[in-house]
Amino acid sequence: VDLLLELGYTGVVIFVDRVDEPTVVHGDAEKMKAITWPMFDNKFLKQDRIGVKLLLPLELGYMLKREGPAFFQEARLDKQNLVEKLTWSGATLYDLCTLRLRAVREPGDTAEAADAASEEPFKLTDLFEDDVDPSMLIDALDQMHQPRDAFKFLYAVVQEHCKLVPEDDGRYQIARLTLETVRKQQSQRVQELHRGLGPA
Repeated sequence: VDLLLELGYTGVVIFVDRVDEPTVVHGDAEKMKAITWPMFDNKFLKQDRIGVKLLLPLELGYMLKREGPAFFQEARLDKQNLVEKLTWSGATLYDLCTLRLRAVREPGDTAEAADAASEEPFKLTDLFEDDVDPSMLIDALDQMHQPRDAFKFLYAVVQEHCKLVPEDDGRYQIARLTLETVRKQQSQRVQELHRGLGPA
């Protein structure tokens, strides 16, 4: 940190993520705990000019709640900015999904090209029939909570549409019934995940 100060930096932020992915850990909650629990020390987390952000799997959240008073006395999580679950609003996920769809369009078919041609830029609702409005999609995405689950949801919607409609039918927009059916399935999956009853 002293070296970085000489270079004009005021501090360091350390991000800890994907602790479940190394082959040695392989999703084992006890091994993840062995890696991360030593960092739950108030003296370590409160070092000057060093910030630590731990993005940890849900399994560790369940284990954290089962710890005894001695652990919490040392960790002093009441002094940390502990966020139990990261969630995004449906409107934010709607915007994120729209931006991702715009980003993967063919070159020359971008939002900028559409604007230049006085056309509206591509929107998420363009994938769906006219009776699906933005508020329905925002409500469905709100139940997904996170970008990962929002993308899984949209992928499942597209897959279901492809299963139901033959290619030569020519109906490329997704029906409201398909959206609602998949929304119920994916919403249930996300709820089970957050209750610790299903796999991620």
